[in-house]
Amino acid sequence: MRELTAEHQKQKRRRIWLIPLGFLVILYLWISVSRNSFDADDLAMGYSFLLYQLPLLNVVLVPVMTAVIASRLCDMEIKGNTLKLLYTLQKREKFYDWKFIFEMKYLVAFTVGEGILIPLSGLLGHFTQEMPLDLILLHVGTSTLVGLVLLTLQHFLSLMSNNQIVPLLAGLIGSFLGLFSMFFPPAAARFVLWGYFSAFTPYGMHYDNRTRIMSFYSIPFPTRTFVLFILFGLIFFFICRTVFIKKEV
Repeated sequence: MRELTAEHQKQKRRRIWLIPLGFLVILYLWISVSRNSFDADDLAMGYSFLLYQLPLLNVVLVPVMTAVIASRLCDMEIKGNTLKLLYTLQKREKFYDWKFIFEMKYLVAFTVGEGILIPLSGLLGHFTQEMPLDLILLHVGTSTLVGLVLLTLQHFLSLMSNNQIVPLLAGLIGSFLGLFSMFFPPAAARFVLWGYFSAFTPYGMHYDNRTRIMSFYSIPFPTRTFVLFILFGLIFFFICRTVFIKKEV
């Protein structure tokens, strides 16, 4: 409770919640603009369109968002050079973990909010397609998982860097790299962490250039890739945590 209270006090009046809220507003505006151009055929596949497009948007937005959140929560100790003092009052492991938990709170708020936007958009846009609740929950779960791995990286970089420009640049570069990884061969795209939002998308898209008709088809969920990604995320977290704990201050 002491560590929880300390982290909560540090964040008072910093308005960190505005970061995920701002990114949710961007998503809502994009959905609203797209929805306004829907015809009857588009409304019949509205949820498929959102579940295909939102992972692509997350590739661009979430790396930047996690970089900003981690930087904002870690810059107080880094700028003030107070880590040595903090370590006399708090164990390094608990400091690292509680920082990450509070960052995770804002990430989960974003992914859950994104999940709420999907049925809300269907209701406001009068989608005629039946709402695939199971796929919406799957989207929220996979987006949260990939976001946590990216947050692990940004959390580590923010605590290890004396200048918060470095982790912010890493987030921006990762965003572009994740976007371009969609054009890589599948074997090469697997090595790009930032592109895994689209790896777990439930739909693929086919566009006919002659008729200009867009259609969606279901993609089997890559269970093996999902399990391996979870294992990688856990190993990656503990490696970053161990390196930080052994860092001299």
